[in-house]
Order: sequence, then C-alpha cells, then structure tokens
Amino acid sequence: MVANILEDYVALLASKGFRLSDGDLHFIDFGRLYTEATESQVKIALEVTLIKQLSFDGSYFIALLESFVKEDVRSKKRAYELLDLLQSNREINHSCTVG
Repeated sequence: MVANILEDYVALLASKGFRLSDGDLHFIDFGRLYTEATESQVKIALEVTLIKQLSFDGSYFIALLESFVKEDVRSKKRAYELLDLLQSNREINHSCTVG
C-alpha cells in the first residue's frame, strides 16, 4: 500500500468506523499501479468513490483513477469539476435522439 497520504486517509476512515477489507486495499493498490496514478490521485478517487457510491466500488474507483490520470487531476476541486463535466456530457448524449 502507498505510504503517508493514502495510509493516513485509510486510518482516518477506520477511526470513523469505516473499514476497507484487505481485498479492497489490495485492489486500491492494484489500481494505483495499473493507472500509474499519484498517491494524491488515488486518495481523491477513493474519497470520491466512497462519497458517490456509499461503499467501495472497484469499477467506479478504476474509472475515476483513469480519468484523473488522463486529465491530470491534482485536487478535489478539479476532480469534482471533471465529474460535473462528465455528467453534463452524459446528460447531453442521453437527451439526443435519432428521429
């Protein structure tokens, strides 16, 4: 597992009663290696995943990490801006119909 920022965040979650399983922790580390994400990007993706999904969802987490790496997201503010943009694009695409 990546040290410091991520471990501190996982410890904070545990102190509040939210524990990730060993499998979740290994998957998070796998995601970091797979996407070559920074520790900060992993922490932000984990936090957003837990807030949006209300639990750890591996596929959502990986999708976020891939987007964060591609768009060079380095802050929570930028992460939420990107999520808003992606959501807007999805809504536009769903509202377009072929006659």
